[in-house]
Amino acid sequence: MNRIRLLAVVLAILYFFSNAQAQDYTRWGLPEGAKARLGKGRIFEIAYSPDGTRLAVASAAGIWLYNPHTGAEMALLTGHTSGVSSVAFSPDGRTLASSGGGEIWLWDVVTGQSQATLTGHTGALAFSPDGLTLASAGGSEIWLWDVVTGQRKTTLIGNIVWLNSVAFSPDGRTLASGGGYYSNDTIHLWDIVTGQLKARPLGNRGGVRSVAFSPDGLTLASGGDYGDATIKLWDAVTGQHKATLPHRYRVNSVAFSPDGLTLAGGSDGEIRLWDTITWQHKATLDGDIWWLNSVAFSPDGLTLASGSYSKIQLWDTVTGQHKTLTGHMDRVNSVAFSPDGYTLASGSRDTRIRLWNAITGQLKTTLTGHRGDNWVNSVAFSPDGYTLASGCGDHTIRLWDAVTGQHKATLTGHSGNLPSVAFSPDSRTLASCGGHYGDLTIRLWEWDDATWQHKVTLTSSEPTGSVVFSPDGRTLASVGGGKIWLWERDAVTWQHKATLTGHTGILSMAFSPDGRTLAIVEGGEIWLWEWDTVIWQSKATLTGPVEDCRISSVAFSPDGLTLASGCSDRTIRLWDAITGQSKATFTGHTDGVASIAFSSGGRTLASGSHDHTVLLWDLSPYITPSTPPNLAIDFDGNGAIGFADFLLFVAQFGLSGDDKGYEAKYDLDGDGKIGFGDFLIFANDFGKEAS
Repeated sequence: MNRIRLLAVVLAILYFFSNAQAQDYTRWGLPEGAKARLGKGRIFEIAYSPDGTRLAVASAAGIWLYNPHTGAEMALLTGHTSGVSSVAFSPDGRTLASSGGGEIWLWDVVTGQSQATLTGHTGALAFSPDGLTLASAGGSEIWLWDVVTGQRKTTLIGNIVWLNSVAFSPDGRTLASGGGYYSNDTIHLWDIVTGQLKARPLGNRGGVRSVAFSPDGLTLASGGDYGDATIKLWDAVTGQHKATLPHRYRVNSVAFSPDGLTLAGGSDGEIRLWDTITWQHKATLDGDIWWLNSVAFSPDGLTLASGSYSKIQLWDTVTGQHKTLTGHMDRVNSVAFSPDGYTLASGSRDTRIRLWNAITGQLKTTLTGHRGDNWVNSVAFSPDGYTLASGCGDHTIRLWDAVTGQHKATLTGHSGNLPSVAFSPDSRTLASCGGHYGDLTIRLWEWDDATWQHKVTLTSSEPTGSVVFSPDGRTLASVGGGKIWLWERDAVTWQHKATLTGHTGILSMAFSPDGRTLAIVEGGEIWLWEWDTVIWQSKATLTGPVEDCRISSVAFSPDGLTLASGCSDRTIRLWDAITGQSKATFTGHTDGVASIAFSSGGRTLASGSHDHTVLLWDLSPYITPSTPPNLAIDFDGNGAIGFADFLLFVAQFGLSGDDKGYEAKYDLDGDGKIGFGDFLIFANDFGKEAS
């Protein structure tokens, strides 16, 4: 390669690398200490801008703005201390209101900058047609805000216990509110000028999830909760009942098309479209949309957007075809790094396992196959890196090729929800536990060089919530109620050797790398048990600063010097494993942390949360990595990854497996070509020394 070509390649790499970083939404709006966000957060509500150029999504990560025509991400607006539950555009499209964390934020739609913060009340949002008033409905009150001054104008209080939805009539003179829970008196119509209650339509028997006025202002539609899975239509002036439209499940959202000829009702599992002249059913849109909570028509009426907990879909209202905006996922229950640290697996409530590039944060593949509406509760890589195991509420363990994602085997026999699976250090034994009173067993599966076979069943007196092998593979620890059962392997089978007692409820545990310390989680405390060559003895108790914190996950760093914990108070804490002192606290999730995992080098901590995201945290300032950089990247073998290695890498850049000059060792991501994915992996270790 001549110097001109070399310089061109270097500049191209640097340009595309910086451009990719700038466009990479996984690095937008990150909390302090985080280096990537995988997933875009649980979805609560969606709204079209009046001109149809933006789709706003209220999520646990913030407010995502999409181009609805291309599906591309435009921006992520962050600032709320918790998830954003509601969004609404002003009629002129210049302002976006968002609700969450006890505050309402007003954003400049063009710049993405915050204009004002309204404090003291949150809930469902709606702008008046003139854009001068913003209604927020939450709890049992509706607050009306002056959008210009940011001051509260008045408060409307009815007899609805819990308000779910609010809507202005097209003329701006009436405000409709819906809510309640298993009560008929669930809709109020308010006079905006006087603040007086005008009418009380009977409502839906099970409570109202959503209300919407027809464009002509003559009809009000209300979507019913679980006890009344219907849309009811009311005369918007008198409050008299006009018609009832049946749905299979609760109707979480209703919306009229801009021309008023179609009414959409979004319920769990489907969207039904109704003709507003005849009130006859026109069509059903079904696209794997369970837990659907919001529907919105585009201003031209040609597209209907739907938002579920984990999916945004754009539907062609003529053909019924749809496309899905990617990146959102369901609640994350478990995370695990591959042994080489390049892949992160996340198990989710949507029955899927996702494999992520842990360096770039990009989704590599999604593994499907677990059945029905069951949660993937646990994922684990085998230490040899060849196999990924997933335990699911469908009572099965599925084994996957960790490189290709292909399904290898399904293990059956449990009748529980499989909260934990763990591989032995030699990768030849897999432990799984049942997880509830119908299944008090721990099953051990062994690889016999051809298939995985069930070999041993261990039984405890309590449901087992977690299993973990000691680093030498000779001990298996299992949690049963308030006890830790320790099983030891002999020449033939596994025998119960000891029980650690004194606890009331244990959620998670982890062995230190040397196997001499066992950390267990109970409520808001971490107990450290230590092996003194004869018995296990209680060593120390670590307690966080928040009393109501419920720690869900614990893990040791590879060097054993740091202990990390994830908690229901949305925090991740780092502890000195020797002294028990707190080292750092990470905040950024908007819901409880369910699972944490260290990368093999100890430089990254992954946290999976009920907010439907995984955050990757940079631990470089807090710990010393216990393993050297990837020596496979030290191409010149001098013990450091520097410019000489970079030149060797650049000489191969752009080649593929079909080229004669191609050398596989430079194909770091294993995709058969040497490109930007490999460069990102190389850049992660650039400048590091092997010592």
